Amino acid sequence: MGVARVSLTRSKTGLWRARKEIPEAIRESYGKREEKTSWPAHLTHEQALAEYLPWRAKIESAIDLLKQRLAGTVRLTRQQAKALAGAWYQEQVSADWEDVGGDWHGWVPDWQATRENLFDETYDPDTGEVRYVAGPELIDERDALLAARNMIVTDGSAAMLLDELSEMYLAFFSRLERRASGDRSIDPVLIALPAVDATIPPPVQENKAAPRTSRAAVSITELFERYAKAGSASVRTVSKWRPQVRNFVDHLGHDDATRVTRGDLNRWVEALVERGLAKKTITDSYVPAVRVSLGIAYENEQIPANPATGLKVRAPKAVRTQSKDHSTEAAHAILTATLRPSHGAVSGRHALARRWVPWICAYTGARVGEVTQMRAMDVRQEEGVWIFHITPEAGSTKDSKARSVPIHSHLIEQGILGLAKAGDATPLFYDMPEGGGSKVNPPAKQRASKLAEWVRALGVTTPQPNHGWRHRFKTVARSVGMLPEQRDAIQGHVPRTEGESYGAQPMPILQAAIEMMPRYKIDLDPSAGGLAAGE
Repeated sequence: MGVARVSLTRSKTGLWRARKEIPEAIRESYGKREEKTSWPAHLTHEQALAEYLPWRAKIESAIDLLKQRLAGTVRLTRQQAKALAGAWYQEQVSADWEDVGGDWHGWVPDWQATRENLFDETYDPDTGEVRYVAGPELIDERDALLAARNMIVTDGSAAMLLDELSEMYLAFFSRLERRASGDRSIDPVLIALPAVDATIPPPVQENKAAPRTSRAAVSITELFERYAKAGSASVRTVSKWRPQVRNFVDHLGHDDATRVTRGDLNRWVEALVERGLAKKTITDSYVPAVRVSLGIAYENEQIPANPATGLKVRAPKAVRTQSKDHSTEAAHAILTATLRPSHGAVSGRHALARRWVPWICAYTGARVGEVTQMRAMDVRQEEGVWIFHITPEAGSTKDSKARSVPIHSHLIEQGILGLAKAGDATPLFYDMPEGGGSKVNPPAKQRASKLAEWVRALGVTTPQPNHGWRHRFKTVARSVGMLPEQRDAIQGHVPRTEGESYGAQPMPILQAAIEMMPRYKIDLDPSAGGLAAGE
């Protein structure tokens, strides 16, 4: 390996000049033999040195990063993580879906749902502070960002990038709110972003195809599994991307990376578009899964180029033709159906879930999965108020902090308190299988899926039959004047501002807020109402 030389000199014209030679071993990948620059002649030696030292440090950082990339795993500096997160922000700003026009009220629930998927809460009992940390969806964003650059980073670097990406996402959410309300002023975040230059690698650009030679077959599936075992991506991302790789292999009709062409990829993308998949789904899930797999083959010199780099997805802009809320008609249809006796091979707890889960969601706006995992002990009293205790202790939840939600009087009148059993950790809405069930697909999640199928069978066409209650609660709560911080506390949403995250909401206050929700006027059939299947 050649020695990288660096110098600061003064030319005959007085200009300060500097150059740094790129090590021979990485020169081809770097793309240059050396870096050169100059500064004005009026600078003193000390001033020129002050300009020169950070310039040199930046190039040395880029060289170290490239060496790590070529060796396998990359260790990012904080500045590199900031620049990489800033690149993500710029990509979002340039996306055409950012321009939502004046339809502010229609888009708020969509953004709120996206935001709650991206952040979880952690609660420090010693300080009483609530902190918002990256959730699984944001981890997916990070993994896609790294995959676009064929980067595998250390665990510490991945965590650091996630912190920086969290800041950028919150900043981007604020930008969307400003844009939707008509504020088109200069974006201060965009101005302050660190320069995206040689400090971090850009998204890999399309390479010219090298002449084809006879090569040993390389399994695309095995390439992805190598990526999965490297540990750079989260378990959730791996499980989400694995079917996309399988889909690509099925489309090709073979599992050989050496035979993949850009035309194959274009035809695959066209097929996905024809299936009706959204552009964002293809761009953020399907393409990265294949690109990172082929990228491993390219880095190991098993293929002459990565045909997936620079791949464009051309698809119609998504058009929202239906609200994500349950309409009043859909809500009434579902709640009416809950009062009918269940027929067929439906267990007692399954019938109990049909009877109560939609009603609980209607009056709390809770996630269906949070409700289906509830235990008998989670229906209890706090501060003299009957509440649902929604807690991670009952199972998987997006909120790492438990919350208590007052029970609407309409539910109490229907007999829901018959579910309460102090100290009883028995699940209310499913039978616990031997061994506790699968962590990937827990019984509470399976029950939620069955409820969605049941709602679909009723003829309800809301895009997300379970999540529709969550959107509807937010819409109705707004219409009756419930305070934003009360809505967020009830639904477990991230507060809109840091100030709103301080302090707690007393149960009597939240109870009064819950009672603002108008009653659903459903004819309660005495033979099917009440506790029924819960005995």
